[in-house]
Amino acid sequence: MSEQPPYPQQPGWGNTPPPPPPSGWQQPPAGAGWGQQPPPPPGGGWGQQQYAGGAPDPNSYDAPKAIGYGWKAFTTYTGPLLGAAALALLVPVVIQGVGVAAGGGEVFSFTADGGGVDFDFNPMALIFNIVASVVSLVLAAGVIRMAFDVVDGHEVSFGTMFSRFDVVQVVVGAIIVGVLTTIGLMLCILPGIVVLFLTYLTNYFIVGKGQDAITAIKSSISLVRSNVGSMLLLALLSVGVMVLGALACLVGLLVAYPVVTVAAA
Repeated sequence: MSEQPPYPQQPGWGNTPPPPPPSGWQQPPAGAGWGQQPPPPPGGGWGQQQYAGGAPDPNSYDAPKAIGYGWKAFTTYTGPLLGAAALALLVPVVIQGVGVAAGGGEVFSFTADGGGVDFDFNPMALIFNIVASVVSLVLAAGVIRMAFDVVDGHEVSFGTMFSRFDVVQVVVGAIIVGVLTTIGLMLCILPGIVVLFLTYLTNYFIVGKGQDAITAIKSSISLVRSNVGSMLLLALLSVGVMVLGALACLVGLLVAYPVVTVAAA
């Protein structure tokens, strides 16, 4: 009995194995989104320069190029990114509008007359505000999920927008950051701004890395502290882009929002 050859025979190859793939070749990602390839990341890695071997240098993040990459991603995936931004920005406003139309009004109200001050608490308004806040958090996380799909070369669609992240951790993270920010704002405002800056990437770690809320907050603080210059420039550019979007009759926010989200991802 003859010995089994180490490779299966292929038509046209004889008994010799097929040639190995070229050095450095990698299997391309499945589904770049409606048959399209994602735009190439700036600097070879989402705005980063590359070490030898392809590893990104975390200290060379290029914020302007990242914003440019976000714009190019928007022009490539206009449909899903525009739709995701519309959901994230408009649905919470609609929910709050329904609450006001239903008689929700303000959660707390004060009226003063000659006899003193009357205090009113409106539970319906509180319910609608909570629902709008939670929906806003989930939709924002969905936009981040889509942004990661863009930069990772995965399918970009509404079908995957709300997959692969823990909604509970997103809400818990938002509560913790909100409490810390409020305390910071009460301490001469500046500490609150610092908290917002350091925790800027919390949801990106929850959605992109699957971390729990506490770990994601720590990861955000660590990454931002290690790259203060780059992150500060990204934050300033993102604010500028959002302001320009708001000045464009607010409609520009539907473009600005996904651009800055992809840039951060």
